[in-house]
Amino acid sequence: MATASPENPENYRVLARRFRPQSFDQIVGQDAILETVKSALATGRVPHALLFAGSRGVGKTTMARVLARCLNCVEGVSAEPCGKCSMCTTILEGSNGDVHEIDAASHNLVDDIRELRDRVGFASMGGRYKVYILDEVHMLTRSAFNAFLKTLEEPPRGVIFILATTELQKVPETIRSRCQVLLFQRVDEDAIAKRLAAIATDEGLSIPEEVLQDLARSARGGMRDAETALERILPVAQKMGKEFGVEDCRRLLRRTDQSRVIEVVAALLGGEAAPAMHFVSELVSNGVDEREILGEVLEVLRSVMLMKVDGPDTGLVGQAGEVRRQVWELAEGADLTRLDAMVHAGLLGRTRIRQSDDRRLVLEISVLRMAQAGTLPQLAELLEQVRSGGQLADLPAPVAAPKAKRPPGDGSSTKTGATPGPSVSTGLKSRLLEFCGQKNSILGRTLELCAIDEPDDEGVVRVAVESERKLHCDRMASSGVQDDVRGMIEEILGHPVRLQVTLSDEGGSEPSPQPSQSKKRVEPGPAVREVLDRFDGKIISVDDESD
Repeated sequence: MATASPENPENYRVLARRFRPQSFDQIVGQDAILETVKSALATGRVPHALLFAGSRGVGKTTMARVLARCLNCVEGVSAEPCGKCSMCTTILEGSNGDVHEIDAASHNLVDDIRELRDRVGFASMGGRYKVYILDEVHMLTRSAFNAFLKTLEEPPRGVIFILATTELQKVPETIRSRCQVLLFQRVDEDAIAKRLAAIATDEGLSIPEEVLQDLARSARGGMRDAETALERILPVAQKMGKEFGVEDCRRLLRRTDQSRVIEVVAALLGGEAAPAMHFVSELVSNGVDEREILGEVLEVLRSVMLMKVDGPDTGLVGQAGEVRRQVWELAEGADLTRLDAMVHAGLLGRTRIRQSDDRRLVLEISVLRMAQAGTLPQLAELLEQVRSGGQLADLPAPVAAPKAKRPPGDGSSTKTGATPGPSVSTGLKSRLLEFCGQKNSILGRTLELCAIDEPDDEGVVRVAVESERKLHCDRMASSGVQDDVRGMIEEILGHPVRLQVTLSDEGGSEPSPQPSQSKKRVEPGPAVREVLDRFDGKIISVDDESD
């Protein structure tokens, strides 16, 4: 095993390569897949096509290489290759002529697959099997997949294909149906920490347990990522010795103390965006990636949400000790609806950061929206309440923009450039719309477009349809609809009335009894008026809606 020194730096190999598992016993975190593969080897039922799927760094390619050694070991097919014969050593070194490892990301065209298809027919160079390992197979083009189908379904005798992918959903169903699909899971944090401890010991170092646990947690189930992080801290850890701790580790890896992230999340849950803005500024200035910053915040929010749902002793979160206690304190006072809105705002921000050139601005907008998440009603809820005629829940009134002062005597004290909103009807129409919203919302939409007078001395209620659409005119022209409207009015007023309906000229019925008067402005219902008041809005135009 080559080691680093000032004299032979060219011989140094990174930890992920030097400590790559050479047998099934050294692969951690994939017990179910190991049991499946070992059973297939023991019974001689190894499929000619396997598809390994899972996130990065969980052992897919390593498993494929070990399986290739098991199939071609001189000692015979078994789950425990000798590791000493020429076949085992050459496969381990990557120089065996019967084991071909192909990067499908860079050999993804149909011509590459045609070349592969032509090669599989040749006899092996001494091995029992010819093994083709296609890494990142989801990167093949559609034409390449189609060209691969027949060969994958019926390869020549002694040929085994092992496909590996991090995005199984991008592999066509026609390919998946021809393979035995094995799903690799993320490696458990304890298993990663144990593996890192073994590597550190082999390197002659003693790394504190809390540092190893922090590295394992940050790897998010990827063994290779954990080994890469360990590689970065080893030189400093070796220099500092026993003084090396978690803070030093986080400083080297440009990671933030979780307690600090929890403080930021607490501020966001309280609707305060300023602490998060300073947090973002500090980390971005130190070179931390914007998506990683948002990822740290989302990780804590996820833990808060899971604890809120499953309790303080849940095994769904990885925090422990004082950090876990702090997360539970946040969960106790948090609201699930607000947590859901904050997480969605964060996930949307992570997606937009990847697509934007100004990543910092997107991050700042994201944390601002997370602070505001859940404080305003959803648009769908408002629309439903308006259409049903229901009352809106109490909402904090928005801060109105200050109006510009005008000098006295300029003639503008009673008239402004903006069109004033319609006044709220507190009479019969308002009460009828509210009553109708509970009985017949479709009819209510037509009545909103009508002028409805109070009953006169003779008990006559005049209803004038002011919509130009035939739909509303036809509806109010119906005798059955008029009976319904009269019945509702009588129920509201408590005494009998007579109804006189006037349709618009464009609606195709009798003319308005008062042609000299200008057309009245359509008045909003009480629910619409409340929305306008709450959000300082105004009606610009009315668009009749088809029912």
